[in-house]
Amino acid sequence: MSMLRNAVESIQVGMEDFHEDDDRRVLSAIRNLYAGILLLFKYKLQQLSPINSDEALLKTRVIPVTDPATGEVIWIGKGKKTVEVQDIIERLNALGITGVDWKLLKALQDIRNDIEHYYSQLPVERMKEAVANALHLITQFCEPHLDERPVDILGQECWDLMLSVTAVFEAELRACQENLNSVSWPFDAVTESIDSMVCPECESRLVKVTDPTATRDAITFICSSCQEEALYAAVVGPAVSARMAGRNHWRVKDGDEPVTCACPECGEDALLVDEGECAACFSELEYSSCEDCEEPLSLEERLYSEGKCSYCQHRWDKIMAE
Repeated sequence: MSMLRNAVESIQVGMEDFHEDDDRRVLSAIRNLYAGILLLFKYKLQQLSPINSDEALLKTRVIPVTDPATGEVIWIGKGKKTVEVQDIIERLNALGITGVDWKLLKALQDIRNDIEHYYSQLPVERMKEAVANALHLITQFCEPHLDERPVDILGQECWDLMLSVTAVFEAELRACQENLNSVSWPFDAVTESIDSMVCPECESRLVKVTDPTATRDAITFICSSCQEEALYAAVVGPAVSARMAGRNHWRVKDGDEPVTCACPECGEDALLVDEGECAACFSELEYSSCEDCEEPLSLEERLYSEGKCSYCQHRWDKIMAE
């Protein structure tokens, strides 16, 4: 059986399992969807592997050998073990495969991993989310990089099933997003992090605020997927940390201070540097300028000094040592 055929049949069987009225088929459904998606990506690596390389791009182990005909060094795949998720992503990125939201693959992987241990507790909404993630990955990948429409690859019946499930999930997600957008958040950074808010219990994106008129740490959340309630800091802290991670990387790389840093009180990477206040627990930095010379303090000095800049602290330490 070809790798593409194997991928298609895994996805088709996954959707058949999804629609069975049997909780025991949940694990099989998500396993098959996840495996099918990975096989689609592996099929592309198989296509791109050089001729006579024993599918080098697909193999975990690749070794150099000398081509007896030309004397040139070539790379040959070794063994039967094929690449796993991170290698797939890195190799496809290196080969110019663009337009795929790899965060969706990570989310699908997380759901698969969750049900490996907790599948009996997995709510149907998490299954819908897995199907939605799979559909978006297939759409982003097939036509641009396999030169075929998803419906032609999967068949009309399977494709229609995926579309119908995804439509339900997306409608639920839009309702939750509208709820979150109606809240008066205490910081712009929190507003920017709405798309990163997930349930601390099941990691579903179907979270909403119980009372949109509440403010600051009086805000509480409820998950439409597992029905668990969560406090403000438990949702907002990780969301701000995740949303600002990329921006922090580039700002620090450019020699600037990050947008956020680890809060000494709650530990979340959600302390807003410019505001001097944590977006998660609302603890505030006590000092912004040196109490002796009144010069602005660096971030490190604001976090760890007792109100003095390093120069004034050094001078004070010398005085005290005399």
